[in-house]
Amino acid sequence: MENSSYHPHVTERIRRFDGTLIGGCYSAPFMYFEQESTALLNGSNIVSNQNQLSDALELIIIPLMGNSLARFLQAPENYISLQNKNVRIAINYANLVMYGTALREAAQHFSFWLYDLAPPGTCWKNIASFPFSGIVLTDEFFNENYLKFSFPFLLGSCREREAEVILRTQQLSLPMEKYGDLQLSGWQEQRTSTTLIEV
Repeated sequence: MENSSYHPHVTERIRRFDGTLIGGCYSAPFMYFEQESTALLNGSNIVSNQNQLSDALELIIIPLMGNSLARFLQAPENYISLQNKNVRIAINYANLVMYGTALREAAQHFSFWLYDLAPPGTCWKNIASFPFSGIVLTDEFFNENYLKFSFPFLLGSCREREAEVILRTQQLSLPMEKYGDLQLSGWQEQRTSTTLIEV
């Protein structure tokens, strides 16, 4: 049964491993369109009171990419609603490389999550030096790399600075207590394509 307190455009719920709901991630297709105005994303203010999740403390994750991210970085003062304490802007590694300086400036006022942790050619210094408040692992990366190598230890520093480390998957495959041992803080119910933010 669906939770009717969710706005219909929230496509993926984020939970702790004990089942506690902590937020939702909006669908990237909802976010992208052509618009000339500076209205907040898709002509509707999805951060407004009527569109927030049921509890003001829950997180709202908003993916930005391409032209939408470029417009945001050119005039971040037009997106004051994205500074709300429960809002996180999702970017991918390619965005971090392309807009690094502008994103670092924006990070003084906005909170960012990284989706697609380690694409080929990743420079770990870029990730470690950026003040992400969350990192989201794909199911594929988790199963093929994270469990086999030292990533839980590398991401331990993220957890020490209280950044979320989230697994984005359709279904959990390990016992719940195992995820805490792996430095993960929660999981995002994957309901869209494998890649949340297309390159």
